Amino acid sequence: MEDNKDAKLIKFTTDDGNVINLYAIADTKLNGKNYILVTDSEDDMEANAYILKELASDNKEVAYALVDDKKELDAVGEIFNELLDDVDIVDDVDETK
Repeated sequence: MEDNKDAKLIKFTTDDGNVINLYAIADTKLNGKNYILVTDSEDDMEANAYILKELASDNKEVAYALVDDKKELDAVGEIFNELLDDVDIVDDVDETK
């Protein structure tokens, strides 16, 4: 992944209350649902990337969840692959779920 200084910082609060910084790389919509591609580092070429699905939104906050359904992840990942030439989405979802 190339350096992306234009990535938007997102403060993500986990279910256990920890706040982590994620950087939005791109967004898309599929079947009426909003998705964002985020990474855990703005500079690291080997950063982890995640696809998040919007669950709810108001004027101040948006609730997201990690996409972990393989079929949904493949479909949205394919869209992000097409949108971003320099990114390869690799599926690391545990298929035993």
